Amino acid sequence: MAFLQRNQFGFKDTSVSATVPDNDVARLMYYFHCVCQAIEYNDTDVSRYRNYRNYSSLTYNEIRVLLVLCLTLSPDEFDDKVFFHSDALCGDSANKFYEVSQVSHQLLAAQSIVIAGRRCNVKKIMTYTMPWMRNNYFGPIQRLTPQFSASTLRTSACVIS
Repeated sequence: MAFLQRNQFGFKDTSVSATVPDNDVARLMYYFHCVCQAIEYNDTDVSRYRNYRNYSSLTYNEIRVLLVLCLTLSPDEFDDKVFFHSDALCGDSANKFYEVSQVSHQLLAAQSIVIAGRRCNVKKIMTYTMPWMRNNYFGPIQRLTPQFSASTLRTSACVIS
């Protein structure tokens, strides 16, 4: 009986379909949006950096801030805590979101994580395929970072913290 009750809960897929413009800034904004979907990121108003459909409205300085945010909130901070590489759980999608309460018995998901010295509560977990991560994080970071000097990115990081 207890086994059947556990199975009733199952996974609650909370994913919604997204069409991300074919642009590195838009992809990083989408990555950041996914981070904010997974954790409670209570910092200054970051909604502008999540609106990937309006990527072209970001200024040069805002793109710098976006890069610093994405470098600070890299997949290394989330893997096997909030983000899980799982082709099987993604099904026919490149990434999916699941409510934490529904999957805690299936995966060891953290209730909170510390990022840049701040504790953030986990709202959901995200599963992803490697092509998704390459397309929405690694590739854009690799192509956009050379446009900004390392000292410029460090200076922006101090402003955000």
